[in-house]
Amino acid sequence: MVGRYVYHASEKQGLTVIKPAVSTHGKEWVYAAKDMVMGVLFLSGRGGDLTCAIGREEGVPYVCGRFAGAFEYRYAGVSGSIYILPAEAFEEGKTEWEEEVVCERELVPLEEVRVEDAKAFLLELADQGRLKIYFYPDRPGEVPVDDEDLVYRGIVWARRWGGAVLEAFRRYHPHLIQRIQEGLEEGWYLE
Repeated sequence: MVGRYVYHASEKQGLTVIKPAVSTHGKEWVYAAKDMVMGVLFLSGRGGDLTCAIGREEGVPYVCGRFAGAFEYRYAGVSGSIYILPAEAFEEGKTEWEEEVVCERELVPLEEVRVEDAKAFLLELADQGRLKIYFYPDRPGEVPVDDEDLVYRGIVWARRWGGAVLEAFRRYHPHLIQRIQEGLEEGWYLE
């Protein structure tokens, strides 16, 4: 594990205990990011991967809006806190994403960093060179221009979680519905 601390984002401020919760992995975990800037990107989950892609480019975290206004939609007016937690309580390699670590037990935060407006905070981090923000239609090289990464997610997630996934895509990316339905019918991306 890199560093002594990890960073848990929550829209709830003033937490004295961070408790594990069931997520898409089906496990009860406390999630945290190894990097504070990466943690801040999870202050809002509004629309998740369908609104903004999150990653790292040349060592610097980035956020990429997936449609016009996506960055504002996800982050504007969102308040919350980043909770600093001890890294030794967390395990790496439990999820597919190397930026993420998990812990199976409750934790008392070492410190709380309050964020009154996530958009403003992220713009400040970008001004400091600690974050790259890609406003639609700009995107980093690893985010495909044809949105095939979202088509893949749509197919895999629809198989896993059903019709609610397609409704989310209809809301955020209606132009991808035909490709997702075709992929489901033709058996694309079978795991």
